[in-house]
Formats: sequence, structure tokens, C-alpha cells
Amino acid sequence: MPIAAAVNDLIEVRFNGKLENQVVNNVMHFKCVGASSDIEVNLILIIAACFIDNILPVLTSGYVFENVSWKKVSPTLGIEHVTIPPSAGAGGGSAAALPSYVSAVISKRTPTGGRSHRGRMYIAGIPEDQTTGSNINDTGPLWAGIADFILCVATNFFHPDPAGGTDLFDLVVYSRKIGGAAFPYGLTGATDVDQLIPVQALGTTRSRKVGRGS
Repeated sequence: MPIAAAVNDLIEVRFNGKLENQVVNNVMHFKCVGASSDIEVNLILIIAACFIDNILPVLTSGYVFENVSWKKVSPTLGIEHVTIPPSAGAGGGSAAALPSYVSAVISKRTPTGGRSHRGRMYIAGIPEDQTTGSNINDTGPLWAGIADFILCVATNFFHPDPAGGTDLFDLVVYSRKIGGAAFPYGLTGATDVDQLIPVQALGTTRSRKVGRGS
């Protein structure tokens, strides 16, 4: 049965993958800006396709994208759902992977200043042959895939829609400091993202070290 969303509902979306038998998660938040009769169709399958079509083919084959778990987190806490998108699976790269805690970084920016209104997305499964030193090669397929992913997200989840369409969900940065750390979250903690900026320098995510947790 489709799950509907009302205007100003917040949805937490978690990408679940594995690398070196280590759980690897990415968490994103979206605000409903146009009533949706089906969150899975209007949000989950679209954002998953942005990742699967653009980034997954250029990640190491040691990384496996398994599913997307998602739930409403405002104004009330909803039940968690799990979606296995079409074409989920292993990365398409054949080169050896950098360590599990090495990530590509995408910076999330909003029109509002301050640390509470910024965020980052850390992408695991970086092929060694796509980097030089501690930087992503800006002429390689990984860098291009990240750029295409950003374009896909901007086209579907920035407000106003740069493609001229009608958005149903907007990507937001959620600040636990402002909106609260406990469920359900407060809408005041959500700020619309208006820029996603790829970072050429590789980042580290210590919690992704083997044996340290997700």
C-alpha cells in the first residue's frame, strides 16, 4: 500500500551498503513541498536512481548497495520501510578499493550561514585508480559520476526546480541542534539545500574502519 506524505512532512532516507563486510550508510533528509500520494515512487526510487545510475558504476566492485530504508520523522515518527531499488548491487569498477574509511565528499550548502545549516555526504568504495595522492582525479569517471549525481539531485530535489518542473520533495540539511535530536524532529531544524559541491580532496570516516561500526 502506498505511503502518502503531506506538505512539511520530513522524510529520513538511509542508503545501506557494505564494503569489506562493513556496513556503510548515507543519511539524507527531505521535506515534502507538494502533497505526495506515494513516497516510494516520488522520492525513494528517484533518489536511489540518481545514485545507482551515476555513482554506483564508478565505485569499486567491493562496495555493494543493498537497499534504502526510510521513514517519516516529522511531525510524527513513522514506521521504517525498506525499498530494494532496481539495479541495486555491486559497484562497476574493477580497480582495488581504497580503505573502507576513505570517502569522496559532497558538501551540502544552504542559503543560511552557520555550521548548523551545512552538511556533508561521504561516499565509500573509492577505486584506487581514480585518485592521485589524496585527491580524486578531476578528469576521471568517478569525478564525472559525482557531478552527474549532483545534477540529478538538483534537477529533482532543489526548490525551485531548476528544470522548471514541480517539486514534491526538497533536499534539506537537518540540524539536531535547532530542531531537536530526538524523534519526532522539529521542522525548524530543516533548511533547503541550494548547492551540492564536490570536494576533490578525499575525506575520512573513522566509524567506517573495519571493526568500528557503520
